[in-house]
Amino acid sequence: MNNPLVPVFALTVLLTTFLAPSFIVAAGPVPLASHRAVYDLTLKDTKRDGGIENVRGRIVMEVENGCEGYVLNQRMLIELSNIDGGVITSDYHLSTWEDKLGDVMRFSVSNILNGRPIQIFDGVATKDEEKGIVTFKDNGEDNLDLPKDVIFPTAHTKIILQSARDGKNLVSAKVYDGNGKEGLQDSLTVIGKKSAASQDMAIRDGMENISYWPVQLAYFDLRGPANEPDYEISLKMYENGVATDLVLKYRDFSLDGKLVQLDFLKKDACVKN
Repeated sequence: MNNPLVPVFALTVLLTTFLAPSFIVAAGPVPLASHRAVYDLTLKDTKRDGGIENVRGRIVMEVENGCEGYVLNQRMLIELSNIDGGVITSDYHLSTWEDKLGDVMRFSVSNILNGRPIQIFDGVATKDEEKGIVTFKDNGEDNLDLPKDVIFPTAHTKIILQSARDGKNLVSAKVYDGNGKEGLQDSLTVIGKKSAASQDMAIRDGMENISYWPVQLAYFDLRGPANEPDYEISLKMYENGVATDLVLKYRDFSLDGKLVQLDFLKKDACVKN
């Protein structure tokens, strides 16, 4: 299973018409906030025949909006118990830097399963008007060609936010997230109606008068025809990029992600978007 970026974090939706929401779009975009968010993960649902008894975990997400680019550091730790009494622990780390134009992404990824590294990727992804390419470092992987319309995770988040501000309800995009040759996926994002922050969020420092949109994302494997997504994510996406109320849906189970800690990092004076 691929691990989702939050956030870069939908339910599969069949839509035949799209109605523009009734809210008035803000005069200007809100910059992505540099912040550190911690989410506790608990089991929401599991399939009867999936063999899963319990799942719990935590996501720690750190986003830095710098002068030249965006830094994302994510750790996702999951402990999965099956009905036979076995326990599997997955410790997933992701670190990326993307330039402000969305043309370059440096990435480092590792996934450790029960203390044993099973995935390690380190490289650079670039793109221009003609094509994209991923160059891996020190692991024997061949270069990966990318379609010219591919985008990277932070750029994906920005496109979703801008689409929401423009009153659009649907975003379809090919996204490369750094997860080796399986990191290229198709995505469908459905954006709901703009809403005011909940009382719990509105009283937090840095979240005053920040609204959100309910967002649902689905990610599909591009290597072959797929009627169902590999995984799905729903969340509340705030204008400044902070996410709450996560639901991560995999094939055999789904998880609730509750925001338990939010700290804003010092903002560089040069940051405007």
